[in-house]
Amino acid sequence: MYEAFFHLHEKPFALTPSHRFLYLGEGHKEAFSLMRYGVVERKGFILLTGDVGTGKTTIVQSLLQSLSTDVECIHISNPLLSREEFIDYVASSTFKKRVHFRSKSDFLFEFEAHLKTAQQHQRAFILIIDEAQTLSVEVLEEIRLLSNLESSEEKLINIFLVGQPELIDRLRDPRCRALYQRIASRFHIRPLSPADTKQYITHRLRVAGAANPPGIFTKQAVEALHRLSRGIPRTLNVIADNALLLGYARGKPKISREMVEESYRDIHLGEADAAPVEEIAPQPGAGRAEGPRTEPAPRLRRGFGWAFASAALLAALIHLSGITVFDLLEMRGRPTISAVPVPPWLRDTLEHPASDRAGPGPPLVIAPVAVGAGGRAAFESEHSGDQSSPTPTTPTPNPL
Repeated sequence: MYEAFFHLHEKPFALTPSHRFLYLGEGHKEAFSLMRYGVVERKGFILLTGDVGTGKTTIVQSLLQSLSTDVECIHISNPLLSREEFIDYVASSTFKKRVHFRSKSDFLFEFEAHLKTAQQHQRAFILIIDEAQTLSVEVLEEIRLLSNLESSEEKLINIFLVGQPELIDRLRDPRCRALYQRIASRFHIRPLSPADTKQYITHRLRVAGAANPPGIFTKQAVEALHRLSRGIPRTLNVIADNALLLGYARGKPKISREMVEESYRDIHLGEADAAPVEEIAPQPGAGRAEGPRTEPAPRLRRGFGWAFASAALLAALIHLSGITVFDLLEMRGRPTISAVPVPPWLRDTLEHPASDRAGPGPPLVIAPVAVGAGGRAAFESEHSGDQSSPTPTTPTPNPL
């Protein structure tokens, strides 16, 4: 849609992998060289990993395009297969026709004979499995057993496992230990650096037919593309393609930083894990080393406050009631007390209320009531008339 507006022959940031747009940064050059080395030297197992969108499939497609006629290759891009389906796929790809063997031994016999014939004619045989992190443990074991097919001098089959970093965790499974130990070479593709991002954009625009590739995106726009894509080629392609479409819609032949950021916001609308568009401004005092500040949680602080308040209230009640530590010790082991001792100042007030101060009246007896183990109630009075033979006295009702 926008190709004619920017004087391009085709879209420069299409998502379909194409070896014509292959840009080999420092990491991609090493990955491509490793795979070429595995084909030529017949190293057996080669492991290539990288995050989503870092260009693994593009490298594989470029490798397939660069293979000569003396190399036989089986490329599996969808390895979600059972053990039987995997064997059938390998057999059909090897013999160039749909074939189903009655048993696994029949397949191995014919497959080994084919590999030995290829070796005699100086032809290499490679098996490339993309998205290998989805392989089951059973299929991985079948792949390991296929690598046992070898002559006295070299391997008859070379196997390339390409996948995301989760593939390494899968291979470290104790059940895949034998396969993991056979990996001869491995490489992990990292995101593009800022310099690689600039060259990547220029390269793709030039391949698409741009006469002046640096004149389409401003310097600030290129920096924003790298920051927002985190150096992931696939994400960079999506943002750049939408930015070109936005420039075409607004009639702007030069893409600015604001247009790149707007395109990014439109793509990641509503996503919580989207990268921030603007850089976070440093806070005052940032960069100074400060120790960790350990403050109790609000709930803990409230709990401590209630504990101290309860302890203070209990101490005040004990003080006002005239109970000493020795009284508390003596009370241990006694029957349960159902009446709390009354302090002297309160006892005097209760014994001589304001309504009785005008004239004499019967004294008010305050007696703690104790419940014994046998359920009997014992009464004690400070105003007992006979000290030698105390008699239980019925307490007079409080006039109050």
